[in-house]
Amino acid sequence: MTHRPQIKNQKSKIKNYLDPVFLSRLTNLELVARCMVEGFFSGVHPSPFHGFSVEYSDHREYVVGDELKFVDWKVYGRTDKLYIKQYQQETNTTVYLLLDSSKSMAFHGAGAVSKLDYASYLAAALTHMMLRQADSVALLCFSDRILNHVPASSRRTQLHAVLAGLQANRSQGRTRLADILHQVAELAKRRGLIILLSDLLDDQQDILDGLAHLKYLEHDVIVFQTLDHLELNLDYDGAIQFEDMESSDRLRVNAPAIRTAYQDRVQTFLDDIQKTLGNRAIEYCLCDTSLSMDRAMIAYLARRRRLM
Repeated sequence: MTHRPQIKNQKSKIKNYLDPVFLSRLTNLELVARCMVEGFFSGVHPSPFHGFSVEYSDHREYVVGDELKFVDWKVYGRTDKLYIKQYQQETNTTVYLLLDSSKSMAFHGAGAVSKLDYASYLAAALTHMMLRQADSVALLCFSDRILNHVPASSRRTQLHAVLAGLQANRSQGRTRLADILHQVAELAKRRGLIILLSDLLDDQQDILDGLAHLKYLEHDVIVFQTLDHLELNLDYDGAIQFEDMESSDRLRVNAPAIRTAYQDRVQTFLDDIQKTLGNRAIEYCLCDTSLSMDRAMIAYLARRRRLM
């Protein structure tokens, strides 16, 4: 009985590690990344990934045709199952993090973090996890052009390089997502995992064509569509004037009067994206910046598990 308050407080503290507003108060992205990864794997959501470790795993199950000389007989003696010793080059993945840094990503509602901050925290945590798995990680920040490119590496110094790139990154320019995706297709010489973090506020068909180019080159693709809660729901009171953060176009509306129709249009937009990407075997996850970041991390780990 005396230990229950301590357990409750510990769980509350762990959940904070996945709260974007709490993370925004931390001093640097390295601390953000460490808190997110440690918080996530400290029992907040263990059940979907029972037995999953962020550490490098050097075995896979035996399949017919594998050479018996690579069987780990010690593991067989403990488990009565055949496992093959898997060398590093068989398990490593090259991961390309594509971070939309256009002006629209700077938007945030009252008391919330910006879409760019949310996406940056997620990119930092994923980098931390992937490097612990001995993956190679590359970062590319973009708007209508490539703003910063950290080439792929699995060295220990890569975490600092990626986090420094994220820390120095600022929103600027207009969204030209399709052009960037085609450029990435030319840059990403080694087949790998492409992770796109963007609000996807650009021509939908152009985006899909760019993603199709990456799939044609046999990359695996995950899309984290990052949107603010106000963008999703239009939770404003009375008349309000909106200004496009990239074009400066303005529109004045009575928010309550159009809210239902707006939410229907947004839901149709999101459903179309999810369905289309699903049909092309592209993983999709919607990220509401007002919510905990665990759902995005679960989506990433689920995809990695299917690739292993």
